[in-house]
Amino acid sequence: MEIRSTEEARENIVNFTNEYIRILMAKKELDAEMTDIKNSYKEEGVPVSIVTRVFGKIKSAKKKTETELAEEEIIQEWLESNAEIDDKIGILTAK
Repeated sequence: MEIRSTEEARENIVNFTNEYIRILMAKKELDAEMTDIKNSYKEEGVPVSIVTRVFGKIKSAKKKTETELAEEEIIQEWLESNAEIDDKIGILTAK
């Protein structure tokens, strides 16, 4: 591994770090804004966690091909129709 000891390397590392920190700080602000929005709509009775979970499923599905979606559906049917696996899943999800 090469040790980056030149002044140019040092400057690049500092510049990268400053940019990275700037983006992380912006992300932190956006995360706080998202939390505020979620809390505001929760107060209005919106089932925020359900909506965000459904949104995530839709987003995920749009990234998949028809073949992947069909394969997932078949595998899900196989697993759900297997009594032993279905029972174990029930145990794992019991509250």
